[in-house]
Amino acid sequence: MSSDGKLERYVSTALTVFGTGMALRGMLGDVLPYEILDELSFAALRARFSSRDTVVFDETEGLAPNHLYSAVRAYLAARAASATGVRRHRACRVDESSSDVTLTMDHGQETVDAHDGVKYTWRFVSHDPASAAFGNNPGNARAAAAAHGGRQHVCLRSFELSFHKKHKEKALASYIPFVLDTAKAIKDQQRNLKMHMIEYDAWTAVDFRHPSTFDTLAMDGTLKKSVVDDLERFVKRKDYYRRTGRAWKRGYLLYGPPGTGKSSLVAAMANYLKFDIYDLELTEVKSNSDLRRLLVGMGNRSILVVEDIDCSLDLHQRPADQGPDRRAPRPGFTGDDNEDKVTLSGLLNFVDGLWSTSGQERIIVFTTNYKERLEPALLRPGRMDMHIHMGYCTPESFRILACNYHSVEEGHAMFPEIEQLMEEVPITPAEVAEVLMRNDGADAALQDLVEFIKAKRR
Repeated sequence: MSSDGKLERYVSTALTVFGTGMALRGMLGDVLPYEILDELSFAALRARFSSRDTVVFDETEGLAPNHLYSAVRAYLAARAASATGVRRHRACRVDESSSDVTLTMDHGQETVDAHDGVKYTWRFVSHDPASAAFGNNPGNARAAAAAHGGRQHVCLRSFELSFHKKHKEKALASYIPFVLDTAKAIKDQQRNLKMHMIEYDAWTAVDFRHPSTFDTLAMDGTLKKSVVDDLERFVKRKDYYRRTGRAWKRGYLLYGPPGTGKSSLVAAMANYLKFDIYDLELTEVKSNSDLRRLLVGMGNRSILVVEDIDCSLDLHQRPADQGPDRRAPRPGFTGDDNEDKVTLSGLLNFVDGLWSTSGQERIIVFTTNYKERLEPALLRPGRMDMHIHMGYCTPESFRILACNYHSVEEGHAMFPEIEQLMEEVPITPAEVAEVLMRNDGADAALQDLVEFIKAKRR
């Protein structure tokens, strides 16, 4: 067939297709508004001839929120300052107590992102299906509301991710998981921490706003660094725990005299990791079954705290002739396995038994003033992985406190005398902090501390 014949054939075929399309459009025009017909025609042509693929992240899935949409929103909001192509933003706050303003894309705005050598285009789209059915103008919008019985109709919002077709596999396997992981890290840093307490046999949450951090914590620097390193290693080893068949959890035992900063260390850990705290008061729990229900109800990325464990449960089998220092166990607590009581075995079963796999990325912290009173079975690795001794105030921890309370840096004339006295007289960080708070002036506070330590030595 000649080239002219081929061209004539192609033209004839195109006219036939066009005629069929126009006829179909005319039939649909009797039941659909022209706006929807235009959109359908454009979308069909674009899908037919475009070299790009598009992934849509709708705000909702039926009646439930779409978590992928919220993740994309968080990711794009985090890069709003450096985003290219966005000239119009929406401003919002995470919560009423926050002064931070978050910027998000406005309707119809686009931005280009690059990852692993590929360019991706994000577009924010919102439309009102009810209004569209009546035409996109205010009068028809009111008609749409009337058609819905006066109820406010829902605006459908979504993010559209487009990319070249040849990068589809890379987009699904690499870029979208990268966006979700980044959004998770952003949300973990921005969310408000909660402190959960037992009330009426259930967890009750309040905002956790303890100011303690590892920078302000009066603690030996080497020990502090070992704790921080251990925490960072723990949160990065999700695949390692899965590969080795272990529950993703970590146990810490904090022990030492009262006032040495055990509770402050727990708060610093929570603020550092952005983990919620669950304060488990064992004297409020009636039985092993209640204990399991509470512990299974904990969220992931959380710290379970059992303070003064030696006083909360009769964990140590004390001999009968221990003397007057022996404390009777609280009624209802025993070392035997009994479903009607909270037992040592019931607690251990959650710490490292089958129930320990009920959550992920959890930390368990026990505190005690008397480590020697605890049952050895509770202290072995796998239950309490790291034992942290919180001791008396050292010259290093004293200098941290002096800086915290009076902004006194290295080289103050009174430091050598105070540090020498601390070598002779045991004094807790809590005692030092209390003395430093008595005076507004640094010199007066340090002199008061000298007199306090001397009086304690006498």
